[in-house]
Amino acid sequence: MVRMKIMKKSILALAALVLMAWGCSSDNDDTRPTGIPEGNDARPTWTGPDYSLYEQAMIVDVLLQDTLVQYASEQDLLCATINDEVRGVATAQQLDDQWLFPLIIGGNETGVMVKLSYYCDRLHRIFTINWIGFDASMAPSGEGSTYQPEFVK
Repeated sequence: MVRMKIMKKSILALAALVLMAWGCSSDNDDTRPTGIPEGNDARPTWTGPDYSLYEQAMIVDVLLQDTLVQYASEQDLLCATINDEVRGVATAQQLDDQWLFPLIIGGNETGVMVKLSYYCDRLHRIFTINWIGFDASMAPSGEGSTYQPEFVK
């Protein structure tokens, strides 16, 4: 009799564990990595400028910061602004295990501060930083924080 009660309790405990594990598993492909909190920013409607309005163009391949790569998707956007005016917009392109944004920024004056805003679709967040001064003579690709800006510290 005692043995039967112990066996029933063991079976019930095992069934509870199975149900808990089954309830915690997910067949959903939209699982989110942990680490950076999700936001509630709507997808921005940034549109690229009319480049004929600007005397110069700064062309830069911007790589996504390593910390954000796990959240990236083809729905992500990168926007460059000068004095709160959109001067360039790029969509994400996957390159091996990295995400690249080929960005063209229109400008008239060297040295003015360019802000970068990165919209992460999976996190529903916009990250904005002061980036660098406008410089049309800058090489399109390279290394360091200029080419891989730090949105998350």
